[in-house]
Amino acid sequence: MNPDVANLAKPVDWAVAVGVVLAATGLAELASSLLALPDVVMLYLAGIVLVAMRSRRGPTLLAAALSVAAYDFTVIPPRFSFAIDEGKHAMTFAMMFGVGWLVSSLMERLQRQEAATRAVEMEASVEAHRSALLSAVSHDLRTPLAAITGIATDLRERIEQVPPAERAQLLDTVVGEAERLERLVANLLEMTRLDSGVVLKREWVPVEELVGSALTRLEKTLGARPVKVEVAPGLPLVPVDPVLVEQALLNLLENATRYTPEGTALEVTAGAMDGGVTILVADRGPGLPPGGEERVFEKFYRGAPGSQGSGLGLAIVRAIVQAHGGTVKASNREGGGAVFVTTWPLVGEPPRVEAPA
Repeated sequence: MNPDVANLAKPVDWAVAVGVVLAATGLAELASSLLALPDVVMLYLAGIVLVAMRSRRGPTLLAAALSVAAYDFTVIPPRFSFAIDEGKHAMTFAMMFGVGWLVSSLMERLQRQEAATRAVEMEASVEAHRSALLSAVSHDLRTPLAAITGIATDLRERIEQVPPAERAQLLDTVVGEAERLERLVANLLEMTRLDSGVVLKREWVPVEELVGSALTRLEKTLGARPVKVEVAPGLPLVPVDPVLVEQALLNLLENATRYTPEGTALEVTAGAMDGGVTILVADRGPGLPPGGEERVFEKFYRGAPGSQGSGLGLAIVRAIVQAHGGTVKASNREGGGAVFVTTWPLVGEPPRVEAPA
């Protein structure tokens, strides 16, 4: 926005200037028997200062001009006339204008200084946040790269001396670290895309299809881990971007596997709600740290020290859910574990399904 436009006085400021002068005139009239001329002058000056402290120079000068006119018309003899018998009042008029100009100039300078200070503080905050993000990303990238480089270098130098079983184990480690690196880069790209704004490609999709697709993609990671799926019968189709919703469910499930021991069961439950559906992902792991119910959705936040996650998975979940107009909440379960509840509102009219002839 053009700063000159931003600094223009608002209509309400002009109205306040008029109102303050009218109020000062009314008080002067009501207390005319108690106030001397200097007291009335101070009353008008107080009103001018009040306008200057909350408004721009234009309304302040208007208040000063109206104060001079009101003082001349209602106080200075002959009353109720703009005629002036004595020239000594010219100094009073000049003082009213001078005070208005001086105070408004000081207030505008103070406001500019405050704006500059806020801009500097905001820039420093953004820079600190950027540095923290870069530090976190650099660490996450270096860790798998260092593992891959170290193992590959070791194998290159002594490939003949490494037994087949150990060689296979080392190669599995390389593959795992490479997959971890791929997930991190994919999450970074996805988070950047969501932050810059994403256009949803909505389709009316069955909830069962969304849940099943996410579980299929995570089949290798789940392994023999039991997953209990409960989808309430008769759920309506949901108007969502299936690719993004699948990614959100995938991140929730992957997060649950990362923070729970192998073999611990997971639960996926879908049900109806007013104007939409809910999908829950629950586990029986250690649960969320105290006060972490909201923080888990922050970028690069890790729920446990030494976690292998990038700290972006749940932030992506929240961005995807909010892009659909829904909500996501995390809480601890009774009996241990954590549960993540996502809501997906129904938007628009579902497609009509014609009965077969």
